[in-house]
Amino acid sequence: MTGFLSPVSEVDPRPDPDTDTNATRYVRSYLWMRVGIGVLGIVLALLLVFFDKVAFHGNPFPRGSLSVYYYSGMRDEFVGILAAIGIFLITYKVAERNLDNAASLLAGASAIIISLFPTGKPPYAHVPLTPLQKLIGESPTKWVHFIASATFLVSLAVITFCFGLREGRRPARQGRKRSPAFWRWFHWTCTGVMGLAIVWIVITLSVGWPPRALLIGEWVSAWAFGASWLAKGAELDMLFGKPAEQRR
Repeated sequence: MTGFLSPVSEVDPRPDPDTDTNATRYVRSYLWMRVGIGVLGIVLALLLVFFDKVAFHGNPFPRGSLSVYYYSGMRDEFVGILAAIGIFLITYKVAERNLDNAASLLAGASAIIISLFPTGKPPYAHVPLTPLQKLIGESPTKWVHFIASATFLVSLAVITFCFGLREGRRPARQGRKRSPAFWRWFHWTCTGVMGLAIVWIVITLSVGWPPRALLIGEWVSAWAFGASWLAKGAELDMLFGKPAEQRR
């Protein structure tokens, strides 16, 4: 059990594309998946907010939170993106036994639960309750959604922190133009932004600020998560060529 609380702190050198093509393909696929998840994190809020307005004349604009877009014309996109992120995170490090895998499993399961258990229906949403809401009640469904959302955000922050821990311990010439210290603080800055966004969300819900304040916290958290994952996967020399330390 203690293994699931231990973060991965070291990173093996990238394989040589000339001599180890199979391992190179595996690593590149892994990196492209990270890039894809990062892109999804960044475009999620943009897609929900603006496409709902353009394609479905969404009103109000913007809505009070990302979760409320479940009751908009963007329901399928909201559920689909979260489900895709959730499945990826569950399988991301499933064969490992460390803190990264524990946080990834929690985040992935939470993302799927968020997509299945919608938040409370806003007054302006003239749609029937889902079969699940009718089965267990709208309020219990909403609380499951809230708990899963909190678990999702905290787990993603833990993963992002682990990114920074590993990046800071890379060899100084690991094929990146910027130093390991830069990438450590880049990911830890994303972690800090996510932490502040979570605090903002808690305060917003506690004091009853305008609903759009909740949307701001979720949007900032999604962008910080997306930026960290995008940067973690965008090892351009490995994706498109040979790692710089091997070229030298």
